[in-house]
Amino acid sequence: MFFNVWLPVIISAVVVVLFAVSLFIRNKKVNYDERQIFARNAACKSSFSFLVVYCFICGLLHIFDVKWAGTTVQMFLGIILSFALFLAITIAKDAYFTNSRKQITQSVISFFSYGILCLLFFLMGLRNGEALLQNGELSTLALYLTGSVCSFVLGIISVIKMNSEKRGA
Repeated sequence: MFFNVWLPVIISAVVVVLFAVSLFIRNKKVNYDERQIFARNAACKSSFSFLVVYCFICGLLHIFDVKWAGTTVQMFLGIILSFALFLAITIAKDAYFTNSRKQITQSVISFFSYGILCLLFFLMGLRNGEALLQNGELSTLALYLTGSVCSFVLGIISVIKMNSEKRGA
């Protein structure tokens, strides 16, 4: 019980605190140019629209009594997917990173680290006897699996973007 519920919460809280401390210490304002700001706005609109459509579809499925996941899993799955969509669009349109090579490397490391961490929690849940589908509905393991896949995809997109910029220079 501890490893499945509290350990991810504790690790997430530690990561959030470390991230907040690093932002506080850095205290350097990031300057994006106009093209990056417009691209970030377009990505925000796209991910928000995706989330609205996703919630609408989940509501329709609930009305027609189609049970594919619990309400909590459905909503967090939508949030994870829309956030990953926002990051993927901003990385692809060169609006996520600044000109700092160090920031790109740190982001790639954090994407892959989070992906590995989610994959470990997924595998630990499988080892403890949980199933991905319980009574025909997705369990919380689906959130770990989705987070892992999205993080790996974002890491791969970041590496591709970093290598294409290196070739362009």
